[in-house]
Amino acid sequence: MAALDHWHPVLPARQLSTKHPVGITLANQRIALFRSNQGTIGAVNDCCVHRRASLCRGRVVDGRLQCGYHGWLFSADGEAESPGTPKMRATTTSYDTVEKYGYVWLRARGSQAKLPQFNTDGYEYVCTLDQAVDAPLELVLDNFTEVEHTPTTHANFGYELSRMSEVQTHVESTDASVRVVNVGPQKRTPWIIQALAGLRSGDRFTDDWTTYFSPVYSVYDQFWNDPKTGIERRDRWRIYVFFNPLEPGRTQLVVFAYLRATTPARAAFIRATRPLLKRIVNVEVQCDVAMLESLADKNPSIEGMKLSRFDRVLGMQRERINRIYYGKPQACSANAASMAETV
Repeated sequence: MAALDHWHPVLPARQLSTKHPVGITLANQRIALFRSNQGTIGAVNDCCVHRRASLCRGRVVDGRLQCGYHGWLFSADGEAESPGTPKMRATTTSYDTVEKYGYVWLRARGSQAKLPQFNTDGYEYVCTLDQAVDAPLELVLDNFTEVEHTPTTHANFGYELSRMSEVQTHVESTDASVRVVNVGPQKRTPWIIQALAGLRSGDRFTDDWTTYFSPVYSVYDQFWNDPKTGIERRDRWRIYVFFNPLEPGRTQLVVFAYLRATTPARAAFIRATRPLLKRIVNVEVQCDVAMLESLADKNPSIEGMKLSRFDRVLGMQRERINRIYYGKPQACSANAASMAETV
């Protein structure tokens, strides 16, 4: 399989009207998305087969995408028709699309990859964030799958720097996934954050995530426990983070955040404070983005790095990205796999 064979969340569905197409980039491919009056979503290469005009500069006419240069029409299946030469027919690359979780998802036509499923029963929707990062896919994933940076990089959530040696980290892996569970003392947090998130400074913070590779995304369960009684605090977050490679050295983050609602009253409170909760999540994401974009070296190779016990997954992830996501022969991943075992 190649990157485009996997389902990716590429555009908030609300941004796609029935009048104007929208251009996106995924895996270094420019793609034009459009919606018919019946709601059908089409996705075709953003380059007219006639004279190479950008199709996202056109408009939608009777359910088809009309090129703004010479008026050629493109169906959702990629069939092209010339108004000036009606008997002329042509085709362009088209993609499978689906609308779910408030996003337009896209994959290569005919691929057998399965759409990721969200397990959010008992959770209330908080927000969706969409952020481009000037860093390659591997380095962005590295950042989001280790916690050693949380004391100094993150604003509110993470571990106490002076007690990082106490943080327990456990790694589990399968042929298609990598799971990491971290448990340690939560760093000092402003009282307003504590009140909204239902935690206290000094609580035991559990950051439990699993990363999958079709497409590349991580599912996080984050919660706190009283350090004396071990009783879990009120709130538990479930966050889905998708890592879409846009082009070499540039990655799109799509974040879907949910918060557990234990009672109807709690669900109502989450809905009422959703803008503030979204801001809290966004602050943490922006801390990561700023650090990633300031890296002195953005070479995705891990050779020559002095890796710590929190970095064990870096090699594992590269092996699975190469084998599952990019569909490269396993021999190409042997070096990354061996490095994963030695960290």
